[in-house]
Amino acid sequence: MGVLTKLSLKQINELTKIDNIEFFCLKETLNGISDTTYELKTKENKKYIFKLFENLDCKEFEEQVFILKHLRTLEVPKVVLNSRLFYKSKPACIFSFIEGEIAKTIEITHIEQIITFLLKLHNIKIKPKSKNIYTKEYFLKMLKLVDKSLKEEFEKRYKVLKDIDLEPNGLIHGDLFPDNSKFKAGQLSGVYDFTQSCYGNIYFDLAVVIVSWCFKKFEFDFKLFYQTLQTYSVKQKLTEKEIKSYLLFASLYYSLQRAVKNNSDYKEYLRKFDILEKII
Repeated sequence: MGVLTKLSLKQINELTKIDNIEFFCLKETLNGISDTTYELKTKENKKYIFKLFENLDCKEFEEQVFILKHLRTLEVPKVVLNSRLFYKSKPACIFSFIEGEIAKTIEITHIEQIITFLLKLHNIKIKPKSKNIYTKEYFLKMLKLVDKSLKEEFEKRYKVLKDIDLEPNGLIHGDLFPDNSKFKAGQLSGVYDFTQSCYGNIYFDLAVVIVSWCFKKFEFDFKLFYQTLQTYSVKQKLTEKEIKSYLLFASLYYSLQRAVKNNSDYKEYLRKFDILEKII
């Protein structure tokens, strides 16, 4: 689900006409649960991405633009238009298109490249003012939004994590799932969706990659896991025990986020929590 707000080609062209750019083809995207994203093509067959931010205000949107400008040396989308676009008071933007495909089967080479990207990101020395939602406080806030029976499921698991240290210590992506990256001819061609990027906890950020990249259905791939830790050790050597609490929190956090949005796949990350708690 990559489209929450339906827009026509005519409506998008109306928004972008001030910058003298016209699109001739519009295609809905399928990935993502938070924003509306369309793939666009010009008459010259050049591709772009149109994104309508469903949950960001203008200030938060500007923070994302600020972050992307500081990442211009990395494989990330570039903001194409100088003008600020709005649809029904929601900010929107045209981004450069990243060629390639989402990795369907994760291999060692994918892990090496995505963790190398993460290392570069964590070494960017900026502190954006964007809100950090990857905190215990925000988790507990979300917890109030689910029904009682489900709330108990999350509460009993959260008990072992209440003392986790999520102190901000670097620039993070926060949502680096496989469907937020592309590979072309075996090489990482880009990472995108920095909507919730912020100054947060880098070990949580690393854990998000592990719980989303190192599982094959519900089988945890220790080879991919150990490769992740080895590649990241350039910045910080972490043991299995040191990263465990972050893996559990990342699993529980994304399960709860999906439950709040009434997505049935919340059970996937709840199950991952239980698996990781037993095997690490």
